[in-house]
Amino acid sequence: MILLAANIFFAVALPCEAKPLVAHFGLKKDTAVRAFAMYRNESIYLTVTGPGKSAMAAGLAYTQAVSACLENALFINVGVAGHRTHDIGSAWTINKVSDADTGRNYYPMPVYGLSCPATSLLTGSKPQFDYNHEHLCDMEASAFFETAARFSTGELIQCLKVVSDNRLEPGRNLDPKVVEQLIGNNIGLLGLLLDKLEERAKLVNLPEAPNFEYWIRQYRFTISEQNRLKNLLSRFSVLTGKSLEPADFGTVKSGKELLAALESRLDKIKFEL
Repeated sequence: MILLAANIFFAVALPCEAKPLVAHFGLKKDTAVRAFAMYRNESIYLTVTGPGKSAMAAGLAYTQAVSACLENALFINVGVAGHRTHDIGSAWTINKVSDADTGRNYYPMPVYGLSCPATSLLTGSKPQFDYNHEHLCDMEASAFFETAARFSTGELIQCLKVVSDNRLEPGRNLDPKVVEQLIGNNIGLLGLLLDKLEERAKLVNLPEAPNFEYWIRQYRFTISEQNRLKNLLSRFSVLTGKSLEPADFGTVKSGKELLAALESRLDKIKFEL
């Protein structure tokens, strides 16, 4: 099997979710892979993992084992989800993923300029048909985010969910053709999300963080602290589109204080977004 240097990884649970992506991106099935249905071209891998958290984690990890993943690759989980009241066919990006079993929360970084809103999502071990809360519901997203974060940076990991069922139209027997159409109707939105993430990846992959040289001249940092500073400055630039100016932290008195202040500022930005 020839390994391709991929920089985009799609993960879906169901074959019907994969079909529109395979057609749109011109992906070919990798017949050398038997553990999971996998499709690819020169830059994209798409893996059909099967439903559930364990399947998603295994499928995503397996894909990384058989691919030549580039540093800071893009990871997108595309699929359907249920909600109490949201319209069937409405599309959503996810700004918070909660695992119903472990209580862990994950916070995908917001992507601006999309035609769809962002919302929270609850991942459970079994389908949720009681529709008794305000979150979108699925069975894979928490495992997707946790696993993808082992191979890339959180700024480049996203979920795009399309509502397939609600309280008025329960999802006990979803028609695969309907699911395929729901995903297909949002291929344009997925393409825009991909464009936005590719632009973000350029910032993440910048060889030098904005104002990095200035700060290391002002304060003493260990090598590990310099790496931490570079990462924090890059994240700030990615999230805000701006560089952190010296005047923003004129009162700090040491490198350690600067790092703590930067982390506090980033946490505040994340929750404000």
